[in-house]
Amino acid sequence: MGSKVLAKAEWAAYFSHLHEAVQGKEIKIEIVGATVGDQILVKSTPLLGATYEVKQDMLELLVEGMTHVIERPRKITVQDEEGEVVAIEVIDLADRHQILTFA
Repeated sequence: MGSKVLAKAEWAAYFSHLHEAVQGKEIKIEIVGATVGDQILVKSTPLLGATYEVKQDMLELLVEGMTHVIERPRKITVQDEEGEVVAIEVIDLADRHQILTFA
């Protein structure tokens, strides 16, 4: 398993194609932080789309029934296994770790 920290300049292009790269997989969204503890926001649903909005500095994840917004991400790390995305960790300005896993 390899991991790569994405440069901020890569975010918009990367997330515009993410739903294609994980097509057919289910996403789990987990939020971990000092003030929120460990919460599972989404257990298992398809990712319908993802966008990083440069001007607003926010990442939007569209899943069935909701849009999850991560405002002002600071660091994004992608983990892959044999070239396939298995997890993405997004650390936001409040130091919350938002972990997206795909299965």
